[in-house]
Amino acid sequence: AETLDTVKIRRLSLNRNQISKEGLSCILSSQNARYLTSLMISDNEDIGSAVIDEIARFLSRATTSLKLLEVGSHRQCFRIVWFEKLCQSLQNNTTMSKMSIVGSLHGPIEIFISNEQRKNMEKYMADLMKSFGITCCCENGSKIDDIINSATKIKFPHALHLNLDKCREIGLVLSRCKMLQELCLNGNRGSFREDMLVALFLEEGPYNFPLKSLDLGNNQFGTRELTTILPFLKSWEALNSLSVEGNCINNRGAQLLAEVLDTVRIRRLSLNRNQISKEGLSCILSSQNARYLTSLMISDNEDIGSAVIDEIARFLSRATTSLKLLEVGSHRQCFRIVWFEKLCQSLQNNTTMSKMSIVGSLHGPIEIFISNEQRKNMEKYMADLMKSFGITCCCENGSKIDDIINSATKIKFPHALHLNLDKCREIGLVLSRCKMLQELCLNGNRGCLGEEMLVALFLAEGPYNFPLKSLDLGNNQFGTRELTTILPFLKSWEALNSLSVEGNCINNRGAQLLAEVLDTVRIRRLSLN
Repeated sequence: AETLDTVKIRRLSLNRNQISKEGLSCILSSQNARYLTSLMISDNEDIGSAVIDEIARFLSRATTSLKLLEVGSHRQCFRIVWFEKLCQSLQNNTTMSKMSIVGSLHGPIEIFISNEQRKNMEKYMADLMKSFGITCCCENGSKIDDIINSATKIKFPHALHLNLDKCREIGLVLSRCKMLQELCLNGNRGSFREDMLVALFLEEGPYNFPLKSLDLGNNQFGTRELTTILPFLKSWEALNSLSVEGNCINNRGAQLLAEVLDTVRIRRLSLNRNQISKEGLSCILSSQNARYLTSLMISDNEDIGSAVIDEIARFLSRATTSLKLLEVGSHRQCFRIVWFEKLCQSLQNNTTMSKMSIVGSLHGPIEIFISNEQRKNMEKYMADLMKSFGITCCCENGSKIDDIINSATKIKFPHALHLNLDKCREIGLVLSRCKMLQELCLNGNRGCLGEEMLVALFLAEGPYNFPLKSLDLGNNQFGTRELTTILPFLKSWEALNSLSVEGNCINNRGAQLLAEVLDTVRIRRLSLN
């Protein structure tokens, strides 16, 4: 400050020191402080309201020349009320063009203030508040308090390290909302602890807004934390969309969610990537208001198994169900054809379903759209659906899945997505049901088709009873040892006229084995590239 009494410094950077309100007051009261055009004072001692008041008074002075201000702290949440004070001080300010705020709820933000915006600073507030993740429906000329009162959406996707301090600030903001309909706190980097959820949803409550959508996905909290906010969830009669995907919720947590569905008519429920199995799902689907669900996402939970599929199939078969969208399956487990059959059978008398997303099928993730026309003749539609599993058939209209597999002429998995032992066993089971298969393509697996995988594919369920003409095992990184394993399978196909084993690790010994195949089978096309 003594230096500024004698020198007209324009740019002063004090970031990352130990200066608090008293020190800052000295600097801003110095004789030549009015000549400062850039002031950086972030990451100093406890920022507090006193520091913000000091800065706001300085900005309000008629003599100030300040154009750029950097304020805040990475160690402390920058309060909305502090932002309000700074904005109020800018009402009559004619010089400021940029304000950088460190440690806001939404991470570091930069606010640029033009002459046009300065003419109607209050109008500009609604855009500024979006920097804090707050979207409102207020008219032009509203103050920050009006903006928060009329906020319809608060969104923090992939939140930057939410901590207890920031959660308390969000709780204070929520307590001021009157029209909030959508709240998104998705993807906190670190687990939402019990005290953080209390600060968010209970400390400043009960809240007084018509919440319709709540997204708490990917926050790594479990059943204990869910128990904490259960009264909050039950209190929202208007809530129609709830996402708790990507957490650690188990069957006990699913029972708690079922209690929510006993009191609230939720339409969209996302439970992907949790630890819920058949028992937990049964509680949810048996809840009083489960019949109002229109979208249910339950993929990548605990072992999916036939019991889970049976539970979903029973739910789809109910006359009262409203479900339109279902997401099911697991990236860790092969989705069985028999499970698909059960789901399709349950759709025979269903009048609402329009889309089914299956994760972990043999052919990768697939989406099935079901129109009213297709629903009228679901069995006819099956042949098209089975193509999603790489199965092409020659059956007539009206065939069931069993008929489709029986009459399949072609099974094709080009550039197969990470075939593993589980998927190979499933393909083996499908092959054992085929009667007319002529073409089989398993080209381009990402990873070696090992000996046990080839056994599962070609020998475990055999001998097979179809007239195979074309076999493509190219680009699978297997060698002579694996070729030896399937030699009996290759020799058994008298009708085989096309064989591709290109892009593998077959040596001269493997070539001798292929010669043995050509001693018994009249192959026309042979690819050894």
